Amino acid sequence: MHNIAKLMTAASLFASVTMMYPASAADSVLLQALQPYCGKAFAGKLITNAPEDAAMAGQSLIVHVANCRAGEVRMPFHVGEDRSRTWVLRELPQGLQLKHDHRHQDGSHDELTMYGGASSDAADALTVRFPADAYSKLMFEALGRTAALANVWSFTLEPGQQLVYRLSRPGREFAVAFDLSQPVPLPPPAWGVLQPNAN
Repeated sequence: MHNIAKLMTAASLFASVTMMYPASAADSVLLQALQPYCGKAFAGKLITNAPEDAAMAGQSLIVHVANCRAGEVRMPFHVGEDRSRTWVLRELPQGLQLKHDHRHQDGSHDELTMYGGASSDAADALTVRFPADAYSKLMFEALGRTAALANVWSFTLEPGQQLVYRLSRPGREFAVAFDLSQPVPLPPPAWGVLQPNAN
């Protein structure tokens, strides 16, 4: 019951923050720089070698820049046949926000979902860092994932070359780089999405 109460508090906090900071109509430089890749998919590879990621190293890693609209880009991250992950970048008045939308195969949300953070980096940066926000920390505590309280996620975009997603915290480093020079065939839609939409 204690964990359920914490999760309900986290959900309420997420809803209030979303209402307080609606997406701005003006895209950041990073969101603008992602626009040429909308509707395309790209293969990636791990550039870190943590033992806990060994199983992922043998899988195909595909990012699909599936949905772009004013102030928001959604990018499903496919690991082999696992289509549960979508990265959601949104423009807020105070900067960019990153959320991780995790779904089950039936489209329902995983218990660990919509975590992430808001960036305080310069709005013109093509490397943007996202320390874990209050909502995420409440969720991590409720689910007993206290190591994740120190999570910092980042995206680095090198136009025409690569997009790098990274997770960092003390004792943990995960990064995957996607080759933007060569699109690959589009994957199936992410779980919970009826069909891909690049518009």
